[in-house]
Amino acid sequence: MEKIKRILDMISFIAKALAALCLGIMLAVSLVEIVRRYVFGLSFSWADELVRDGIVFVAMLGGAAAYREAGGLVAFDLIVAHVKGTVNLVLSLVINTVCLLFSGYMFLNAMQTLETPSIVKQVSVGLSISMFWPYLPIAIGLGMIFIFSLEKYYNIFLGYRRGEYKNKAKTEGSEI
Repeated sequence: MEKIKRILDMISFIAKALAALCLGIMLAVSLVEIVRRYVFGLSFSWADELVRDGIVFVAMLGGAAAYREAGGLVAFDLIVAHVKGTVNLVLSLVINTVCLLFSGYMFLNAMQTLETPSIVKQVSVGLSISMFWPYLPIAIGLGMIFIFSLEKYYNIFLGYRRGEYKNKAKTEGSEI
């Protein structure tokens, strides 16, 4: 499992690096576009589309990487961090199961959408590329979330075996 963890670490690192690179490109294109539009009265026809597609890319890959990291998705951590013992175990399993089922279902739908002729043959106006490419990060991000959900089951199981989910007797001065 250590080899798989290293592979998933690398995938997560690459996703974060690509998301950061995309953010930098989006920033540069936006700044150039602002100067061209307001100073020279000119505009690139592809700039808005590139930034819009970049937002989807960053959201899907960055979201998948954040799902894997502890504290990456605050809403889940806020709930789980306030309960202990068996309730924490059950809640972790329920949340992870919902994420696994949702990401798996959406991944399958995204893959079916990518295969449709209306997506493959349609060409974007500004960038003149197949719409397959702007839709691809959606499928990749959902696939990553699905794989990371499977890894979370393994981590929950390891935590259970280490006794992290045991109900502790309440002693004076301690919190449960």
